[in-house]
Amino acid sequence: MQGGEKIVNFSTIVRAALHRWYITVPGVLLSLLIATTVLSSMPPKYTSSGIAVLVRQNNPTMTNFVNPILGTDGSLSTVTLTLVQALDTPEVKAQLGLREGADDFKISNVGQATTAVTIDHPFIYITTQSSDAQKSAEIVGGVIDVARQKLAELQTDFHVRPQNQIKLESIVDATPPKMIMYTVFAVAGAALMLGIVATFIVAYAWDKIIAVRQRQRTYESAPHAKKNTNCRARKNSDPRVRASQNKIL
Repeated sequence: MQGGEKIVNFSTIVRAALHRWYITVPGVLLSLLIATTVLSSMPPKYTSSGIAVLVRQNNPTMTNFVNPILGTDGSLSTVTLTLVQALDTPEVKAQLGLREGADDFKISNVGQATTAVTIDHPFIYITTQSSDAQKSAEIVGGVIDVARQKLAELQTDFHVRPQNQIKLESIVDATPPKMIMYTVFAVAGAALMLGIVATFIVAYAWDKIIAVRQRQRTYESAPHAKKNTNCRARKNSDPRVRASQNKIL
């Protein structure tokens, strides 16, 4: 007891839920039904991935004097970062025909996470998601095709000679689509937990209501309660008491 109020903890609620099993059991079953409905109604998501790499055609020590899109030290990190920024746009997603909320892709390069200019990072990593298994793999190829187009336009703008141009090659083709279940399970699990928590709270509240009613019945049926009731009844039936009450009124 603290401040005249009983401390409610988890074990108290669990005991009340077990005591009022006729509320808990239907509530848990209803929660399972809702979670199953959520699980079956959510469309599955599929993922695929691929890796592309930038390659120099002839001169492995090509400098930015020969190809201005290279870094100052001739590295490919600047190019990969430029391509990532050019591809990760709503315009490219619209060009690929991605459906909002159903299709998406993420693209990154290792070079954007480091400031070491002496390390070359020619790789581009692509990860896709789609509600259609085949399309998740097709998006990988589509992103690589658009990346090649962007790279060609960039080098054309800088008037890079064909023999000095950089090419983009796929070194890991689109992987077989895999179903993503963690999102679906997370939503269904959240619905189940909310339902169980609500059930336990209702069971605890009902247990408290029943306990209060039982205490009231016990008090009313106690001998002192009957005695007080009889005294009040006799007092009210006394003509002198009624007369004094009438005078007051």
